[in-house]
Amino acid sequence: MTQWCSSNWGDLLQPAPLSIALLGSILIIASSTDDFSLDSKAPPGCPPFEWKYALRPDSFKTCLQQMVNDGFEAFGTADTSMESIKNNTSQMPGVITTLIDLVLHGTIQDIDDHFLNQVNALLGQSQRCLVQAQKSTDAFHHISGLAQEMVLACTYTAGNTEKALAQNKIQLEVLALQEASDEDMVKQSKANAELMKNSYTKAEVDFHQALDDVPSGWDLVGMQVVESLTGLVVSAGNAAISMATIRSQAATAGLNAFSSLTGTKDPKAPATPALAPVAPTTSPNGVSSQPNAAALNDPGTLAAQHVLDQATNIKMLLTGGAGGKPDWDKIRGAKSGAAYVQARLTSLKDELPTDDVPGPVSEKLLPLIDDALKIIQAILDTENSVAAAEDTSLDAQGPPTDQLIQSLQSLVHTKNLLVGQPPNVANGPAVPQTPAAQASTGAAKLAVENAKMKVDQTRSQLEASRASFEKASDRLVAQQKEMTETIGKLTTLKLTSTNLEHMLPVLTKAVGAFTNLRAQFSQLVQFFEHICNLLQDIMVPSIKSWTDTLKKAAQSAHSNSGVPAPRLAGISVSLFTRDLIYRGCQTPLKVVTLANKISTTYGEISQLYIMPAQGRVGSMMKFADDNTTASKDALIAQLTKDQAALSKETQDASAGISQKVQEEQQTYQAAIDTRLQTLDAAFAHLPALKEPVPPHIQEVSDAHVADTDKTKELQASVDPTVEEYVDDEA
Repeated sequence: MTQWCSSNWGDLLQPAPLSIALLGSILIIASSTDDFSLDSKAPPGCPPFEWKYALRPDSFKTCLQQMVNDGFEAFGTADTSMESIKNNTSQMPGVITTLIDLVLHGTIQDIDDHFLNQVNALLGQSQRCLVQAQKSTDAFHHISGLAQEMVLACTYTAGNTEKALAQNKIQLEVLALQEASDEDMVKQSKANAELMKNSYTKAEVDFHQALDDVPSGWDLVGMQVVESLTGLVVSAGNAAISMATIRSQAATAGLNAFSSLTGTKDPKAPATPALAPVAPTTSPNGVSSQPNAAALNDPGTLAAQHVLDQATNIKMLLTGGAGGKPDWDKIRGAKSGAAYVQARLTSLKDELPTDDVPGPVSEKLLPLIDDALKIIQAILDTENSVAAAEDTSLDAQGPPTDQLIQSLQSLVHTKNLLVGQPPNVANGPAVPQTPAAQASTGAAKLAVENAKMKVDQTRSQLEASRASFEKASDRLVAQQKEMTETIGKLTTLKLTSTNLEHMLPVLTKAVGAFTNLRAQFSQLVQFFEHICNLLQDIMVPSIKSWTDTLKKAAQSAHSNSGVPAPRLAGISVSLFTRDLIYRGCQTPLKVVTLANKISTTYGEISQLYIMPAQGRVGSMMKFADDNTTASKDALIAQLTKDQAALSKETQDASAGISQKVQEEQQTYQAAIDTRLQTLDAAFAHLPALKEPVPPHIQEVSDAHVADTDKTKELQASVDPTVEEYVDDEA
């Protein structure tokens, strides 16, 4: 539910009908004109145009027919590839389930015998998906290059000396932007994969260290350690999935890069669009919850939950004693709870970037860590003074601690929305049980407050996700209407005396439509690249270390003749390590589920609307029987009829896709409504959980919906496929 909005398949398919309609319209218009050469000589002092994609640039109509053939090949390749991806991804959940079953229930021998074989099978399936997705991308890359070349050549032929001089700059600008975007995304993806890999290994190291560092008997703190460190892997995995969305945003943002030099510049569009445009946030904490590379690669994104846990520990020190008073037993001593919190906060601060430009989350998190360190230092100072004899001596630290927790809860909620992670992650073998029997009244109350916060975040996040999807659906319907108007305007073009200047805007839109499709297939490629990266870089290398740890734990327990292995909050090293692998399996499972949904839906839309229309477009290039006026008039009449039929067919296709989006929205809303009703029923006997979501949580969710809508509008502003087509003569 939390991932679905950022992978709306309607956005993936929307450009298809328009691109086919544009191509058909170009053919119809070209049929009404005399053929001419695009391979014109350059004016004196201007460089010649260099052809890379067109096979016969001396014939404009032949170039158009090549676009039809290449388009048919691209859509045909996509149709076949998506079918293959659907078949492979439908098998992958079963393999992942087998892996998870081995993790949860397998013996050490079972793991040694079968785990690696299952991982290799999963790698093979994901690699086949990657190859098929890459085929689709390559096909659309070729036709996008041909369409772009046609626009530049037409501009060169129809334009003046100034435009002729500009054409090389256009080519260089487009190629430079694409190269910069690709390099940046490769760099960001590597950084993201490295972040997840480090998170996985660090979680296990931190758990081993926590066995020694957490004060004995502090069970609630031990629970937080287990939940935070296992949740760390989920957050990092979701950040890797979100990077695929950034890839698509970057490609979309670059669509309009050359428009200023072809004379189709939208005055409202940014002069230099960002690689992945994100609207200024309206979030109260000043951190955007929209997927962006800076936040996804920021160590503070994953550290925020740990800092919140330590703030909660401070609250526990202040109220965890008898009657809600300070827990002096946990505060005092060289290895006390207060000393542990201070050391942990200092360690977390040292792990965050402290340069002049920290990440967006780290920038907000660092001052909060400083505030927490001030509070814990005040507690330690009081513990060493005569004031420690009075329970009221720490009352002054209560309000700032509550404010600190609220600020951190808001930041953590923002982080959860950013990476598409629910407040509660999937239960694995290391889920700690609440040690209610050992907890004091104050500690038990704090544990309930933490649980309520997670329920509030869950409810708010589900509602925000539903609202975000509603807006996405509304936006898609609105864009479908714009497309219908655009297609309708194409039918008003006069088929007599149509010249190159009138066709140039149509060609420009074709560039945008095909490039947009290429961007969406690039997103699918990125999905499957992440599957391979997650398996190769994280799961496979961890198998040996994981099984070694299990063996050592088993040998230790056997050699110590019943002496229990080290445990934290009731969790052994073996269970915690199994849990890390279990949660690591969830990430590729989510990617596979999304990819299967997208590929399945594409196949349905392709068979109904794309391939039939694409096949008919190929027959739209017509010629008059002879040079008589009657033959030419008959040709114009036939072309006008074909033009109207194409317009209706494309509008029907666009409406069909829009209808499917609305049906999906109803299913999606029903799923969220069911989940919310389940929450209400489960907590009906707890009045506190029926209260409204706290403002500091609700405000972040509301900002997420608003920011999502603004970001989508910003991305659309640099997309030439949604610019209004204007033909002055018509």
